[in-house]
Amino acid sequence: MKNMSTLTYEKIKIPAAHLGKSSEYPILFTGRRFYKDSPLEEDEGLFLNYGYVENALPYTAQDIYDHAEEIQEFDAVIIENDYLKATFLPGVGGKLWSLYDKKGKKDLIVENPVFKPCNLAIRNAWTAGGVEWNCGVRGHHPLTCDNVFAADYVSEDGTPVLRLYAFERIRAVTYQMDFYLPKNSPFLLGRMRIVNGADKPVPMYWWSNIAVPQEEGARVVVPANETYVNHAMDPVYKISIPMVNGVDQSYPTNHVETIDHFYKIPEDSRKYEAHIGKDGTGIIHASTKRLKGRKMFVWGMSVGGQNWQKFLTNEKGQPYVEIQAGLAYTQNECLMFPGHTAWEWVEAYGAIGMKPEDVHGDYKESQKNVEKWLDNWLPEGEMDDFLVRTKNDAIKAITPVMLGDAWGTLDNEIKLKRGSKETAAYLNFGEMKEEQLLWHRLLTTGKFDEPLPEEAPLSFMVQEEWFELLKKCVKDNDKENWYAWYHLGLGWFAREDYERAQECFEKSIELKESTWAYHGLANVFEAENDYKKAAIFLKKAFDLNSTNITIAKEAARYAVLAEDYEGVIDIVERMKAICPNDGILQCNYAMALAHTGHLEQAKEIFEAYGDEAVVDRREGADGITDEYIYVLKELAKRDGCPLNENEDVEIPYNIDYRMYHTRMVDLKKFM
Repeated sequence: MKNMSTLTYEKIKIPAAHLGKSSEYPILFTGRRFYKDSPLEEDEGLFLNYGYVENALPYTAQDIYDHAEEIQEFDAVIIENDYLKATFLPGVGGKLWSLYDKKGKKDLIVENPVFKPCNLAIRNAWTAGGVEWNCGVRGHHPLTCDNVFAADYVSEDGTPVLRLYAFERIRAVTYQMDFYLPKNSPFLLGRMRIVNGADKPVPMYWWSNIAVPQEEGARVVVPANETYVNHAMDPVYKISIPMVNGVDQSYPTNHVETIDHFYKIPEDSRKYEAHIGKDGTGIIHASTKRLKGRKMFVWGMSVGGQNWQKFLTNEKGQPYVEIQAGLAYTQNECLMFPGHTAWEWVEAYGAIGMKPEDVHGDYKESQKNVEKWLDNWLPEGEMDDFLVRTKNDAIKAITPVMLGDAWGTLDNEIKLKRGSKETAAYLNFGEMKEEQLLWHRLLTTGKFDEPLPEEAPLSFMVQEEWFELLKKCVKDNDKENWYAWYHLGLGWFAREDYERAQECFEKSIELKESTWAYHGLANVFEAENDYKKAAIFLKKAFDLNSTNITIAKEAARYAVLAEDYEGVIDIVERMKAICPNDGILQCNYAMALAHTGHLEQAKEIFEAYGDEAVVDRREGADGITDEYIYVLKELAKRDGCPLNENEDVEIPYNIDYRMYHTRMVDLKKFM
């Protein structure tokens, strides 16, 4: 391949879990865990909580998976030159699965040796490692374990280019990523473009997440001397770096607990972040100035953080930290994205190699040395010129080789019907399938389908244009259509108008009883903190679809919140024939036993199922650990040896997933 750049489509084999079909139910109330207060001064200029959403409509969860390791084939697109080999997986959200430095003979990012979905994303399933690009709302994006479109073309200078793109349904925008690896370039270049084709502005979020090795002595260098800190439920606050209480925060392994550092890079500074090992080598990420935010994420060196590291991979896997880049300064905010507007920028990924003493000494000197290195290898002006020079490439119409879902096609249909322009008309989103045709029929006939209540909904839609059509049809053609009233309720729910959502769900049930509308009602009451009513209606939803694992788990969770422990036991008993060893259900069962006097049995179940058996444990959810501690305290109290309320109760390592709890361990024994 001497002095060449190539792009090939291949099949690669990876030990992989089985990821089932998406849930039949929409993702409704997701809580307020990302909402943040802040003591920051008024001149910080952050858009904290702007664009925050309490649901993931119109998406459904990807929540049915195991942690098997069966060899499976994945479609891959590989681009390489004499410097780098980049492997992308369009079926895993377009993730950059690996980036190999040919000159240094090393991986620049962490390549997960397994495809192992875990519950960290907006739709639940997410895989650790690689580079992931997140568009729309805060979190690991809705398509992170789904298909995106893939196409390729040849640029004006003869470089083969990979285009990955999709239509993001929460914000109703298109996003595309055109990847270049010019023949003489040591950098993989990503030309990013998002388009809002609507008449109105929308809140916009983008973060590029890069998993890099967690190594003793590795340092993160970024051109900032202050950082906004996001830790547990604390308000967002600002500190000076790198030294805090005598500890150098630029070394990821110096952090005990899970933490986010959002770096405050001055407006006129170069935008980059480097992760450099103790030998002076590593990876550097740089961008044009639109991508102004930078972040470091660490799981922390405590037991809980390291348990998460093990959980997300297998015994061959490598602990990681993340360096990230975003549109805003922090992930607690979105930016206002005007209508009929495109935002574009360039990202560069490459190997960095320096003398160790130039990056592991005084931090300010290290910053200067890294920036000097970057300016020498990739001047900022060259990135700006590249963005301008490739404009025609970015709007070139090409035929996809791999397909995603045709929501972009449907969106353009309604725009044309309303007399508007198509969004990114050059992007080919393929032919509509039944999930989209359901809504296309509403567009063309003014009448909504009315399936039997036992049938699972084909899809969901809460975008403004479709919401207006639903409001119109229940006044005209669909006054007695239970299905139309149910979907209208979802539209109000998405807008956090829970009163009108409740009215619509109740009207739907009045017309025809369905598990779907009861599920909607339950979520209304959870959003209003009425857990008892929420549990009652979720139980009704479960009774009408009692073989569905998703609704069974949700019903058990609601019953726990309502302290209806007999209800929890009933749900778990009824699911024994379908999923007798499900970790979440078993732990909910243990919680119910613990609160009905069966402490020893609860303890046994927590110890048997509270570890990696909970394949879909939610990031940051400490309920299992907290309930196990409750059991230990109740047993001690019963035995006449009550524990002090503030006493740190020792629990088995394997069920301790607390991210914000300081508990150190001998990692040689632990890992």
